[in-house]
Amino acid sequence: MRRVGARFLGLGFVGYPIVSPAAIAMSSEITAGWWVPLSIVMSVVPGLMLVVASFRSGTRWLGPLALGTWCAYLGTVGLWFLAWDGSTLSDSAGTAQWMIAFCGMPSIVLMLVRPGLAALSLLTSSGLAHVSPQMGRFGHLTADLPFEVLWSFVFTSVFLAVVLVAIRTGRTLDETQEDTYRSAANAAAATAREAEKARFDAIVHDRVIASLLAVRTGRPDERLAEQARSALDELECVPDRYDAAPVSASEALRRIRSAAAGISERIDVQVVAIESPGEAGDHVEYPFDVVAAIVEAMSEALRNVMRHAGRGADCGVIVQLAPDALNMAVVDNGEGFDPEAIGPGRLGIAVSIRGRMARVDGGHAQISSHPGRGTTVQIGWTRP
Repeated sequence: MRRVGARFLGLGFVGYPIVSPAAIAMSSEITAGWWVPLSIVMSVVPGLMLVVASFRSGTRWLGPLALGTWCAYLGTVGLWFLAWDGSTLSDSAGTAQWMIAFCGMPSIVLMLVRPGLAALSLLTSSGLAHVSPQMGRFGHLTADLPFEVLWSFVFTSVFLAVVLVAIRTGRTLDETQEDTYRSAANAAAATAREAEKARFDAIVHDRVIASLLAVRTGRPDERLAEQARSALDELECVPDRYDAAPVSASEALRRIRSAAAGISERIDVQVVAIESPGEAGDHVEYPFDVVAAIVEAMSEALRNVMRHAGRGADCGVIVQLAPDALNMAVVDNGEGFDPEAIGPGRLGIAVSIRGRMARVDGGHAQISSHPGRGTTVQIGWTRP
């Protein structure tokens, strides 16, 4: 806002000599030949500097330039008294000093950066600018001088007030915008912390606790050591799923089969495709985080089967592939349980299955089980 205001006012300084040829001609009648060209230069050059500088970033340049513009105006008006030849205009209604037309503009420029000095500069500029025309018109000061100065001061003060209100409004908007950005950043950071905490909870339950529960006396299983190293690596890594490439349907199915086989070779994975498997694998893709969440949730459901369904229980995974959905059901005929009786300390279902799928946009999970009648865990995602 300050830069645009400086640009507009700079154009005014450049434009006044263009629209004031008659007043400039009258001023030249009673002044030395050097003053009129000097006054035009001292109007145009600061104006051009304001216009050019307004295209720079920031406003640190505006304070010194505004102060220089005011000093240039006062100096030029002051030099009028040296250039005046002592005569008066033949027409007392004429303009003896053409720069009186914009005596308030330097103060308006100052108002952009230094409001207190702007009011003082307006009083000084108005007084000095109105003395010289009266001397050039009448040869002396008249009783009208205080009223002319007062009128100029009051009239220009309106524009000073408009600039002040605009600058303060802009500052308020800037502060409001900063507060909004800060609040949004804090909310995003809190959400990210909650998401990362949930991710850690799921990893601790799925990988760390599972590895610890698998420890037996005797020589450690090499696969258990590899599982423990994998859990540590996942705890240390920072996921970058927004930049991860989508996963094709055939690759998603491969990951599902691999995860199921890693838990037990006895688990049968059956596929139901809305389109033919070949067509689905060719062009259907799913978001990376969706496939990761579904595979992890399925793995936790299968680990629960291995731990709680009983020795003779059979288990299978039914996968449904569709262009806008990826669903599966983990089914077993084991001992079953009452989902409502699960204590708050059991995190497998709440964190690793339901919680994990709830964090995925479009994800869902449902557990159906009855004691003695097996368990069905439905996991899925629908494209939003």
